[in-house]
Amino acid sequence: MTEQDILEALEEWQNLSVDPENRYAYEMRLKWLLDQLSNIRGSREEGRQEGLKEGREEGKNETIRKMVEKGMSITDVAHILDMTEEEVRERLGD
Repeated sequence: MTEQDILEALEEWQNLSVDPENRYAYEMRLKWLLDQLSNIRGSREEGRQEGLKEGREEGKNETIRKMVEKGMSITDVAHILDMTEEEVRERLGD
């Protein structure tokens, strides 16, 4: 179910005339739809955060590679980026 599907279903439910006998079913369906909407939005945010983290790591790896290509020592790169020499070597694949 997409976010739009859920929003449309919510609107449809709200527009219905609900009699007392169907009130409980309505409330359970509404709760389920709101839970689904929350899950979709939460998943989207988690994916965005994971993408940002991966992008930062790729950027750091690229920076390390370029610094070493320009002649900087592993020791200097590690010091500048507040990393250990071992971490720098791991990112270089050494």
